Amino acid sequence: METSKGIFSNYNRDGGDSLAMSISQNIPIQDNFRFRSIIAIGNPIVDISAEVDKESIQKYRLKWGETVFADQSNIGFFSDLESKPQVTYIPGGSIQNSLRVASWCLNMEPSNQGKFSITMLGATGNDGYKDKIINALKSAGVKPLLQAIPNMSTSRCGVGIYKKERCLLPEIRASNCLTEDFVSEHQNEIFQNDALLIEGYFLQEKFDICKNLCMEFRKENKFIILTFSAVFMIQAHYDKIMEIAEHSDMIVGNMEEMEAFVGMKGESKKDVFEKANKKLSPKERLFVITDGSNGVFISKFNYKKGQLDFILQSFPCLMKTEEITDLNGAGDAFLGGFLSQYMKGSSLYSCCRAGNDASFVILKNVGCTFPKDKKIEFGN
Repeated sequence: METSKGIFSNYNRDGGDSLAMSISQNIPIQDNFRFRSIIAIGNPIVDISAEVDKESIQKYRLKWGETVFADQSNIGFFSDLESKPQVTYIPGGSIQNSLRVASWCLNMEPSNQGKFSITMLGATGNDGYKDKIINALKSAGVKPLLQAIPNMSTSRCGVGIYKKERCLLPEIRASNCLTEDFVSEHQNEIFQNDALLIEGYFLQEKFDICKNLCMEFRKENKFIILTFSAVFMIQAHYDKIMEIAEHSDMIVGNMEEMEAFVGMKGESKKDVFEKANKKLSPKERLFVITDGSNGVFISKFNYKKGQLDFILQSFPCLMKTEEITDLNGAGDAFLGGFLSQYMKGSSLYSCCRAGNDASFVILKNVGCTFPKDKKIEFGN
């Protein structure tokens, strides 16, 4: 599963823009960007996946390739999915997916733990789904720090698959009920970590908890990562996203989300990245932005000079359509693979390669799942 050798190229694909780079593909991340342990806060979810027909999607007014949240008009979609003979139940949620993939890439099965530590902070119901999530995290080498909410059901996401397309119908239930008391009771476990990863989705209901964690990690000059999660999150919760972004050392998303963040569409990548950085307070910060077949863009802004230090563009190998089983979780897998090498202080080349290769594995499976016996070795 080899990526192309020219994974970094001079930035010159944007209608005449040119930003020369003095950065080689093997430059290491600076020491202050390395960390051995990370805790992520987000929604632990069970994905309920099955193949569906177009009529079912139209019936519940769902959209291919998009997320529509559950309400009374579409809640019946879950019953339809669970009535399918081939229905599968897979631990999901974007951050949970990313952590499991990161752990897998670091070869962190229970028999090989100790070098790195990855923890999931969140809430589940007190039901059978909770056990599925805990077992999946543990088997991947991720520590579960999950509050079980009495008389609540675990959050779930209906995943309808038609050929290579899929639609998502999340129903956020117990994961919205994480309490400040639980976080306070486990503050020693939380704050012993070197880095904090915040799922953008989680800011909708639990902004205060995320903000407080962010402030504590910032006091200790620890590493903070934010995911945009979705365009609607930026549109509906812009102030919350902005406040956490101000303190973040890394911001992760796709190009559509990035354009929504800066309020620009169809502009050059250089202008988009410059405006994104100028919206935020001066701070050494990386943007890691995926852009479909255009690859991945990574930028860093030099506030002293008032200009970008660099934009790097990574080109993944193309997959044949017939190799793709399910698109669900591919973006989550990229972040997981990227972080696995970023934690080690590997080069940005290795980080992108890990993200791309992890995504390719996930694309060949249903949901964010990976074969136990398959390992990927990433070089620097």
